[in-house]
This record gives sequence, C-alpha cells and structure tokens, in this order.
Amino acid sequence: MFDLIGRIHPLLVHLPIGILLLAILFEWLPAKKKYRYLKRSTQTILLIGSGTAILSCFTGYLLSQSGNYESDLVGWHQWMGIALTVYSLGYAWMRSEKGFKPFYKSFSVVLAILLSITGHLGSSLTRGEDYLTAGLPSNSSMDISKVNLSEALFYDDLVKPILEDKCYACHGPYKQKGKLRLDDPQHILKGGKDGVVIVAGKTDESEMIDRMLLPLDDEDHMPPKQKKQLSEKEIEVLKLWIASGADFKKSVVESNQLASLKKVLSSESVKAVSDVPENDVTTADSKVMDELIKLGVVLVPVANASNYLSANLINVSSLDSAVDLLSKLNEQLVWLKGGGQPLTDSHLAKLSVLQKITRLNLDGTEITDSGLSRLKSLNALIYLNMNNTKVTSTGIRNLTSLKQLQAVFLYGTNIKAEEIESTRKLLPNTIFEMGNYVVPLLAFDTTEAKAPVNK
Repeated sequence: MFDLIGRIHPLLVHLPIGILLLAILFEWLPAKKKYRYLKRSTQTILLIGSGTAILSCFTGYLLSQSGNYESDLVGWHQWMGIALTVYSLGYAWMRSEKGFKPFYKSFSVVLAILLSITGHLGSSLTRGEDYLTAGLPSNSSMDISKVNLSEALFYDDLVKPILEDKCYACHGPYKQKGKLRLDDPQHILKGGKDGVVIVAGKTDESEMIDRMLLPLDDEDHMPPKQKKQLSEKEIEVLKLWIASGADFKKSVVESNQLASLKKVLSSESVKAVSDVPENDVTTADSKVMDELIKLGVVLVPVANASNYLSANLINVSSLDSAVDLLSKLNEQLVWLKGGGQPLTDSHLAKLSVLQKITRLNLDGTEITDSGLSRLKSLNALIYLNMNNTKVTSTGIRNLTSLKQLQAVFLYGTNIKAEEIESTRKLLPNTIFEMGNYVVPLLAFDTTEAKAPVNK
C-alpha cells in the first residue's frame, strides 16, 4: 500500500511547483496598478502550495523507501523539499504580518531559488545529473566506431560508454529501476530483483539482450520507448562482449573478438535484428499447449499480447513426446531451448518443420553433423547455440544456406577457428563464437573448500 502511495509522488510533485510559482507571479504583478487586486490572493495560494508540498514530501519519502534509489542525491532532494515546504509556510505567515511588507518580494526570490534547487535535484534523480546539458552539442559525444580496437579494453572503452549513454539514467548510481545497477562490474553481474541480466558466454540466455531485442512497443523492452535507444551496432557490441565471457579486464585482442568487432563497427549498418516475426499469427492449439505443459515444457509468449511462443525443455519428463508435440506448433514457435537435454539427430529431423524458429539452443545435446543437415530448411534461424556438442567443421558447412543467421556459438567443441574460414566467407554477416574465456569470480560469489581425504 505504501509503495502504491509513493508512486503518486511524480504526479503530485508538480502541484506545489506550479502553485508556488503562481504565488511568486502574483507577488510581482501588482507592481502594475491593474493587477493590484491579485495581492489578496497571494497568501491563499501560498497556503495551498504549502499543503501540496507537504503531501509531496510524504509521498516522496515513501518512494525513496522502494529501493530504487541509492545515493546522497536522494537525501539532498528530501531535505531541500522539506526546507521548501517549511519556508513556504513561513512565507505565508509573514505575509499576514504587516511588518514584513517591505520584504515580500525578497521572500519570493528566495522561494524561487529553493524551488529551482529542489526541482533540479529531483530531475537529476529521475533523468540523470546531465539531463540539462544532454541536448547540447558536445565534442565528447560517444562514438565507439572511432575506438582503436587494437589497444582498447573491451569493457572500459566499448561496453561501459554504451551503458553510460543509454542505461545509467534508470540503472545508474542515482536511480535503480528494478533494483538493477549497471554502473560497475559487481552490480552488473549481481543483477536486479528479477535475477541476473547477463550470463557470461551465453548471449541467448542473457536477459539484458532479450529485453533490447523485444518489439519497441512491448512494455518489457529496454530502454523504455520514450528513452534514447541503442543502435544496432551497440547491441552487437554488447552481444560480443557477453559471448566472449563478459570479462571486465580483458582487452579486445585478449577476448578474441578483434575481427568480429572490426566487422561490426566498420560496416555502414548492421543487419536488422528481429527474432520475432512482424506478421500476426493465430493462437496455438490449446490442447497441444496443455499437453506440453503437463510434460514439464516451459511454454510462454515471447512478448506481451503475442501469439508467438518460446519453449524450454529444461524440466521435460518425456523428450520424445515433447518433440512430437512441438512439431505441431510450426506456426507459433520461434524460440526453443533444448540445452542440457539428450536431443539427438532424429529429434532434429522432427523439429525441422519449425520454419519460424529464430533462436535454437542445442547446448550440451547429443547432436552430430548428421543432425545439422536437418537445419538447412530453417531459413528464419538467427541464433544457433551448439556449445559443448560433437559437431565438426564439416557439419557447420550445412549452415551456409541460412542467410539470416547472425550468431553461431561453438564453445566446448573441437572446432578450430581456422577450420570454419570457408564458412565465414559464405556467411559474411554471421559471427562464429569459439569461446576461450574465463568467467570472473567476484566478491559475492560463493566458493567451497574441502579438506583433502586421507587415504
């Protein structure tokens, strides 16, 4: 209940600002004879403005307890709001005392200063400290395409500037929507109230990227529709960073992403990223969906009010039955996670009817080169995860007909980078991720030490 009341603050806070500004205006206008009648209203307006300021202070305090703000800026804003409220009440009282009449206009000037400072602090909390100057021309505007990649640190020189420019306003040091901070490594890896937002080495399982790729009108899309959006190149840079292990210290060269980044940043435009079809589709068969859910398949819409579906086989009780049922969702299923399950080449043969699949996760499955030949018909495929499988460079050649393919993940396979050079030439817009990264251990990670066993 208190959280709900606190959320009224952004709406309510504009009332005292407007009303007290009106009182200041009424203090000065009577200098002209035709406006002298306004003097009688000034004190009443001040009292009304003070009343709404009290309500704003109360709701503002409740909002500050939500956990979305963690900085001294909140304290300054609160105390300036209280000072403004107390002063406006005092100002109203002093207007009732004729002895203060010569100072009325001076009092109004002080009130205007307090209003400006309090309002500026509030805006800095919600929009960032640089919100006033953000629209001004600047010689220091970020352009990651000008970074010297051969000498650059991946996080400091490429990732951090993107997050600072597009994410800090809501997830920075002064405001943390969803209790998520993206302004330092420990907070980034810790995630927010809904869990982690990046999974090192697994772009297709990282919530940060998923949110960025949602349709702009989806309420879960990040950044919000009204905020400055990431460019396609910036999204690709973040994906490459996560794919390489999301390391905060390595250089671009050490991350083995120099060639991929040069390709992304040197191109005039990056191929449009859209892993949800634009056309509408009918609702999936409810009986099939119910049966899949009973088998333990996690089946959810890819976005609000969308009939396109995502399926995760992580808890499936009967893999053969689930695959048979999934093949009946060939119009609606676009994302499929089969990682960690004993999916075989015969399963892929049945899943090859899913012509609208854009994301396919086969991490740790039992597929081989023979199964990859079944994927040649999946022309909508954009992301393919084959980490920790037995596929070889020979099988990868089966993918050359998939012109929409953006990223192929091959960590934990025996494939070497030089073995797929011919495939790279046939799929110039596809990034092949080979791994060779180490996930950093942070202070909040848990380690367990065991004493050696005496034999």
